[in-house]
Amino acid sequence: MSPARVAIASSLLALLAGCSGAYLTPVQTASARTALSLSPGERAHMRAGMRAFLESVEGITQGIAEGSMQRVAASARRSGWAMMDDAATAMALKLPPEFVAVSIDTHQKFDDLAAAAEAGAAKGKLLGDLGQILTNCTACHASYRLSPQ
Repeated sequence: MSPARVAIASSLLALLAGCSGAYLTPVQTASARTALSLSPGERAHMRAGMRAFLESVEGITQGIAEGSMQRVAASARRSGWAMMDDAATAMALKLPPEFVAVSIDTHQKFDDLAAAAEAGAAKGKLLGDLGQILTNCTACHASYRLSPQ
């Protein structure tokens, strides 16, 4: 990550310190989900990121099934902090702080899962870590929806 992105991410973390450990509470109806008003390019970028999360989950799951901790770690790292780019960092300034907090937590959880796989963690631990990531994904999708500006 470039020094500028590290500085921006650090600033965002400082701003979101009050949201640390906060998890989204899924709303009960689709119409009650908070709309995220983004430009077409920003929506495409966010959707690409969500697809990357799914590809990582697929690789993690297959790696666990095969007993390949190298595959688990590599798949998880793709969705960790290394995934953050300038567009994502700029978009974070437009998004609700709770959304950003869960996003940051999710990237960190992918990196933590990668580190656990590299350390030779048991399959049960890795599956538990993956479950926590998916809890974030489910809560976010239940709480937010993309909408045009």
